Amino acid sequence: MEELALIRDLSIIWAAALVVGYFCVRSKQPIIAGYIVAGIVIGPHGLKLIDQSEQISVLAEFGVALLLFALGVEVSLRQIFSAAFKIVLAGLCQIFGTALLFWYLAGLTGFATQPGSGFLFGFICALSSSVVVTKVLMERGELDSSHGKILVPMLVIQDLSLVPVISLLPVMKMTGGDAGAALGLVAIALGKAAIFIVFIIWSATKIVPLILSRVAHSNYRELFLLTIISLCLVIAIVGHELGLSLALGAFLAGIMISESTYGHQALADLLPLRDLFSTVFFVSVGMLLNPVFIAERWTEVALFVVVLIVAKAIIAGAAASIVMPNLRRASLVGIGMAQIGEFSFVLALAGFKAEILSASLYNLFFAGAVVSLIAAPFLMSSFPALIRKVTRPGSKTDERRMEDRNQEGAAGLKGHVVLCGYGRIGRNLGLVLYSYKVPVVVVELNAAITGELEEMNIPFVYGDALSRIVLLRANLRDASVLVVTIPDPVAAISIIDIARHYNPEIKIIARAHRSEDIDVFRATGANAVVQPEFEASIEITRLTLLSLNKADPEIQTALASIRERRYSIFQPDIASTSMAQIVGFAHDEYTGAWFKVKANDAPIGKTIRDLDIRRATGATIAAVRRDEGVVPYPGPDTALREADEIYVVGNPHEVSNFEETFLLSRFCPLTEVTSDEITALR
Repeated sequence: MEELALIRDLSIIWAAALVVGYFCVRSKQPIIAGYIVAGIVIGPHGLKLIDQSEQISVLAEFGVALLLFALGVEVSLRQIFSAAFKIVLAGLCQIFGTALLFWYLAGLTGFATQPGSGFLFGFICALSSSVVVTKVLMERGELDSSHGKILVPMLVIQDLSLVPVISLLPVMKMTGGDAGAALGLVAIALGKAAIFIVFIIWSATKIVPLILSRVAHSNYRELFLLTIISLCLVIAIVGHELGLSLALGAFLAGIMISESTYGHQALADLLPLRDLFSTVFFVSVGMLLNPVFIAERWTEVALFVVVLIVAKAIIAGAAASIVMPNLRRASLVGIGMAQIGEFSFVLALAGFKAEILSASLYNLFFAGAVVSLIAAPFLMSSFPALIRKVTRPGSKTDERRMEDRNQEGAAGLKGHVVLCGYGRIGRNLGLVLYSYKVPVVVVELNAAITGELEEMNIPFVYGDALSRIVLLRANLRDASVLVVTIPDPVAAISIIDIARHYNPEIKIIARAHRSEDIDVFRATGANAVVQPEFEASIEITRLTLLSLNKADPEIQTALASIRERRYSIFQPDIASTSMAQIVGFAHDEYTGAWFKVKANDAPIGKTIRDLDIRRATGATIAAVRRDEGVVPYPGPDTALREADEIYVVGNPHEVSNFEETFLLSRFCPLTEVTSDEITALR
């Protein structure tokens, strides 16, 4: 029925988006690319389930308005204005460099016959996907990494650059003529935008807070949501009537609300509606993509995709080098921006409808955009591994190796802890080590933190822990333990690799954000991997059981069970000194410690009966580990040999007596005691 056509079309769109989007999520592909593919399938060039798309286009416009409105609410102008000048400069260089290159290429290949279409195409190619990049960074735990801290601000700068470009869309339709007239139109367009922005700023401080406060105090959430949507659409329509655009008006409406007290709640209430109708938008743009164009000109599409990814990676990496001189990290920024952004689709559709972009240029863009979005997660995940292979220690690219050797003893310490990163996690460890007078050297790149370390008289090396020179200046070769607390998994893997190369015996403890990083860390050489989220779950479990008045033994049993399951999954290489793991029971009054029998130690060749350990110290040898396995509860006739690893239990005083009486050194085994080892010698 014709009167139900809109409901039918929406049902088809959302059902198709659900099916294709689900498969994209399962295959770890960008869901936006899935929505576009769904549009191709159900559109006029596919199954033709939707032929009349006028009403869908209106709803898609609504989705664009909500998308840009939410972007405006999310953007913190104070944060952008307070950002480092170099980051802003890097973002602008990336935008202008990419736009100029693809403007030139579009004209050179004949796809763009007018300056306006070439410029718009270049700017569309300059934008990257905030959604895809931030999602990949979150999954990899790299939002707080050095390249993540550069990528996110640069993406926000890209999004903000939409404002002047959208306001200039009417001018781009000009095909030639008087240059003075063109400049006049540009001045008028920018003047309208400036007046509109001044009105937005005034409203944001004088009118909007009053309106939102009154509505919020009514305690009716539906009225608050209606107020937010009304503000979005009214401002968007006013912007459209001024000759700007609906999308620009919606974005400025979001900016108007972003600095208010109610901005976060407005965004939270709006997100479901935004996601629902932005899906309609991305499906609708897929309907306009012609698969025949791709089939007929697939070589041009493939070439465009390759040039797009390579050129954007190089330009963005070069721009990022303004902020960070480290080539590896700058290249990670570059590869992170080597795709097309979701707001590029907004501009492309607007340019196509305004007849600024030709059909061939429009189809070329969409074909390349979909492929680049699909390739982005794979590139961001595989590129770091490629970097590690190229820069492995001992390879031909191991630059300045002789200089490393000349500077390795700068710290002048032995048997110390090298702590990479003095953030929230590293700080606590550093303070504990400092309080116990354990020698530690902190490797830190943040000058403000190194100033604090200098005041506390804690030894540090200023520099990037990825540098072999920096690590060797911390005397890595003579260190006993390396602790890697930095959140960047790629950097952590490189540091572990360097450390294991220069000090094969060092114990390495690393922080991991994702479960899948643990196997990689261990394969690279980490002895133990800690997940902050797992440790937080332990504490939450303990407090919850405590709140339920559970007995302490019951709580400890539950926590031990969780840790046992965790260790069975992650298999740490640094063995726990828990007595239960070795001898099968635990007692709160007892503690345990590992000791290693070295050459010329007094106990060598003597039996446990001869040593009379129990009478002399009160402690007991619970297990002896040798090359052939573990001997639990060794008998009195068991003679100790060189290189034996013995596990001694007792109360803390008794274990200390054992250590002082027999002058043996405590140590932590590099490998875990397994049940196979224990049963082998029983």
